Amino acid sequence: MHLRVSLLIVAALAATAWSIAHADEVYRWVDQDGYVHYSQTPPAATGVNARKVDITPLAPDPVSPQYQSDLAQFVQQKNTDEQAAEKQAAQDEQKKARIHKACDARRAQLQLLRQSGRVFTVDAQGERKYIADPDRAQQEQQLQDEIGEYCSGDGA
Repeated sequence: MHLRVSLLIVAALAATAWSIAHADEVYRWVDQDGYVHYSQTPPAATGVNARKVDITPLAPDPVSPQYQSDLAQFVQQKNTDEQAAEKQAAQDEQKKARIHKACDARRAQLQLLRQSGRVFTVDAQGERKYIADPDRAQQEQQLQDEIGEYCSGDGA
């Protein structure tokens, strides 16, 4: 029984809301028992003070579409910037790894020059070509200079 009454009340309210939304004029008044009423026509009773309710829909907020557009552009730019930063970080990490590898190779060459007796290279014909002491000292100095210039911050 209560469910049926509740459904009737909901249906009546929905019909009233629909009629109010599609009406040109709406009146509001309170009857002698304190109940609030809405209608398209003022009440017939003369002792009731009915007032007209403005139901004109508000104009769309002109700022809102612009704000949404600006927000979408901001989010898109932020995502683009984050992707660019991630790409740059990956490139920086690769560069750091290449420098570290090159520095390790230079350190290994320097250690070989310092610890070996006679150092040689192999030419295109497979012949050994021994490095003379002045050339060896020059190569050691060049490796030390390169290590000092490029490898001081490579983490090794």
